[in-house]
Amino acid sequence: MPRRGVNSQMFALDSPPPRQIKLAGTAYRLLRVFKHDFWAATCLYEPASGTGAPKAVVKFSRTQLFLGLPISWIGRLLASREEAAYAALAGVEGVPRWLGRLGESSYAVQFIEGRPLDHVKTPPAGFFDRLRRVFDAIHARGVAYGDANKRSNIIIAEDGAAFLVDYQLTFRRRDNLPWPMNAISRALFKYIAGRDLYHLYKHKRRMAPNETTESEAAISRTRGPLHNLHRKLTDPYRFLRRRLLRRWHRKGTLVSPTEDLEDHWQPEKRTWREERK
Repeated sequence: MPRRGVNSQMFALDSPPPRQIKLAGTAYRLLRVFKHDFWAATCLYEPASGTGAPKAVVKFSRTQLFLGLPISWIGRLLASREEAAYAALAGVEGVPRWLGRLGESSYAVQFIEGRPLDHVKTPPAGFFDRLRRVFDAIHARGVAYGDANKRSNIIIAEDGAAFLVDYQLTFRRRDNLPWPMNAISRALFKYIAGRDLYHLYKHKRRMAPNETTESEAAISRTRGPLHNLHRKLTDPYRFLRRRLLRRWHRKGTLVSPTEDLEDHWQPEKRTWREERK
């Protein structure tokens, strides 16, 4: 039973995800929750028995109300967008394999054994060059990733390979649209793909400075007018949001419905998710 005064509407789900699911005829059990934010809960499941099936990352998009308003349709839309992105990128090295839908707002992909980039101080030598090849392959399919600023979305596999996860903000170029929509689509793709490389080399400059070339460092410092405008518009929102979240968390009213399952360090939430006094 939820605690009185607890605010859970800042999270995608109002209760923990199912302890067991069925995927492609195989029973899976919940192991942990990687992340639970406003738009989705991202969870790890393993086969319930020794079937040889792989572990799966299951993403449950938002289903609960917000301020009394039904916005589950956005969760369904986001899940469909990600399914389309995975379909467009099927077979690309560095992109997890799609495993299937579980419902209108949830789906499963291959779990990559490894560590997120925000959990390491120094990645393996040559890692960012491997990551650049992943971006090149994704861009060649007409998809701009759009979320490379988050180190948690970049996975260092156990063999040192680079993977990108979480395709919620991808943008697909649409060359089949009539003019001028196709021109706008190409321009947006070019801009977002450029931001992908900006964030890639920003991470490389900060984490592997000895491997960063002068041209890569220059890219990592080139924001452009649209990027600067975006920062000016979003920085105040981000500041206020973090301040509110920190205040609610300190008061004990901001409690994730999956808090007991999130038993690991989440650097993205350090700005507000600190120990309550």
